[in-house]
Amino acid sequence: MKKHKILIVDDEQSLVYVLKKLLEDEFVIETASDGEEALSYIKNNRYFAIFLDIRIPKINGMEVLAYTRKLDDKPNVIIMTAQNTMVNAIDAMKKGAYDYITKPFELDEILGIIEKIKKNDGLTDKKFEKSEDFLDTLLVGKSKIMQEVFKTIGKLSHNNITVLILGESGTGKELIARAIHLNSVRSDKPFIVVNTPSIPSELLESELFGHEKGSYTGANEKKEGKFISANGGTIFLDEIGDMPLNLQAKLLRAIQEKEIEPVGSNKPVKIDVRIIAATNKNLKSMVKNAKFREDLYYRLNVIEITLPPLRERKSDIPILADFFIKKFSQELNMPEKQLGSDALSLLQSYNFPGNIRELENAIRRCMVMSPSAVLNSDDFIEILNNGENNLKDKKTEIDPFEDIIKRKIKNYIEKVKDTEINDVYKSIMGLTEKIIIEEILNLYNFNQLKVSKLLGINRNTLRKKVNEYKINIKKQI
Repeated sequence: MKKHKILIVDDEQSLVYVLKKLLEDEFVIETASDGEEALSYIKNNRYFAIFLDIRIPKINGMEVLAYTRKLDDKPNVIIMTAQNTMVNAIDAMKKGAYDYITKPFELDEILGIIEKIKKNDGLTDKKFEKSEDFLDTLLVGKSKIMQEVFKTIGKLSHNNITVLILGESGTGKELIARAIHLNSVRSDKPFIVVNTPSIPSELLESELFGHEKGSYTGANEKKEGKFISANGGTIFLDEIGDMPLNLQAKLLRAIQEKEIEPVGSNKPVKIDVRIIAATNKNLKSMVKNAKFREDLYYRLNVIEITLPPLRERKSDIPILADFFIKKFSQELNMPEKQLGSDALSLLQSYNFPGNIRELENAIRRCMVMSPSAVLNSDDFIEILNNGENNLKDKKTEIDPFEDIIKRKIKNYIEKVKDTEINDVYKSIMGLTEKIIIEEILNLYNFNQLKVSKLLGINRNTLRKKVNEYKINIKKQI
């Protein structure tokens, strides 16, 4: 049986070598180290798959990808890059990449992609002509789970499929919906947000579908609803699980028939709207309990995106924190602050029941309230979750001892650097030793045997230290 060909395009020769060894038993492997060489191969060969780095000499990887999309027999292109940003992931998928992986990656990931291509999962051969700049700051995350979300956004950009976004409060469901919209062919059309629970149930129908003049008491003039406002664009129905059952039937009609009927009217109005819904509730359970229509659930859940809580993507906390610090430095017109290592340890140990929204609010408050150029764990203790969840105890547990010492010494040096103290080392060591002896004396109620044993010195040395540092003792030692 004739082997299929795979092209590996990367100027990192060690990576090329590893991939070649991994795949050469099953495929004919060809390699290129720059974009021009890659195009010369692609023009004269048919490939089962192309592993393509974005940053390569002469012609970049995205241009090579764009060329492959013009071919009648389009190869499956897998983008490889160390720049695992949301923009790269979405842009690669929009432009027709089969998949997107970030360096360094496990070899099992490569084999998994190969197997997926063999099974022909229907995601190949995409035609994306539209390419728009997308703000890298809209969504932040380099964790593997968020990269998968970003790739899904890219795959959704060429169609009008209804999307259901699931996730706890504060996980960024609206941002994901906005990203889907901005990366679609509807990006220059309206994006209308409807927060279902915030609108009284008796007014929700009118808000969504509009009403005719005189249709009910207080309806003094005709009103166009949110669906009409969103015509040609996208409507985002947040917390769809709170929608009353009677309105669910009208929403189902809007999805199925692509038409709505304003309150007080018997004339349907045609609409062209993409629907994205979100909820933090378990809709499957609500369907079983007859609290949500089963037919509507399946109409909404064509494509499902589940957003992880922040506690399940803690590797993203450093980049999220850095993003919010930069954001609020600009918004508040203040110098950019640094996040201390002890503060980062505290943030990564905390469960964040309010998710990204809680992290954002905590950093905003610390930026305003802390006079220091470095935000440390003490700044966050009373802010996070109103000081609940035993954060003070947690801080003690997770604060690395070395980090505490470093911070205290740094603060001390800042205070004395412009004073007449010359021997900083002796001053710090003496102060530290005094504190250690005082604390242990208090801990053991001035019991000389226990204190001497724990300090690793004899009783005479202990007495000398007490006199040297003029430690006030309550009991004779």
